[in-house]
Amino acid sequence: MDSKISFRDQIINNIKSKIQYNELKPNEIINETQICNFFNVSRTPVREALIHLVADGILEKIPRKGYKVLEIDTKSKLDLYTIIATLDALAASLSVDNLTEDDIIKMHECVDKIEIAIKYTKYSDYYTLQDQFHKIYINKCDNPILIKMLNDLSLSPLHRSYISTDTDKLFATLKETNDEHRTIIKLFVEKDKEELEKYLRFDHWATKHPDMI
Repeated sequence: MDSKISFRDQIINNIKSKIQYNELKPNEIINETQICNFFNVSRTPVREALIHLVADGILEKIPRKGYKVLEIDTKSKLDLYTIIATLDALAASLSVDNLTEDDIIKMHECVDKIEIAIKYTKYSDYYTLQDQFHKIYINKCDNPILIKMLNDLSLSPLHRSYISTDTDKLFATLKETNDEHRTIIKLFVEKDKEELEKYLRFDHWATKHPDMI
């Protein structure tokens, strides 16, 4: 575990991530013993993490059973995406003049790796790389408050991840999203702040497939 982050916060982030990427599904039950064994930690940070997640409305305590993952309604997800779209687009616009050639190269590398992850259906890699792509420019916006807000939102279980039993549709959707990443890079290279902000807010973050979130 990362020694720079408390055990409690690492457990919180891990559970949120598993919910976000559907590794923990709505109504699934988890308990303290499972988590203690997984992280090899004492019950104290686990209990603190679970209490925090209950307070945040992410888990519900079920007496004598454990903690149930609560189902999040579609409207709440769409509301969050609207906020992320606005903040992410702002961060991109602010970062345009701060990005280096090396940053652009890293963004291209992320897109290429995402392409491979999609091809081999490594969807957990896809979402990790997608976050890395966005953080390259977010971290260059020179606004620590905005950076923290977006980092916090990226850990929310409401944060967008596509889910579908239709593998062809999922493949096509993820491919479409990665093609949008290439357009984003192009707009950064052109330093077109206005078009970049508009594209991120109204195209890239637009929810084209609400049935898959």
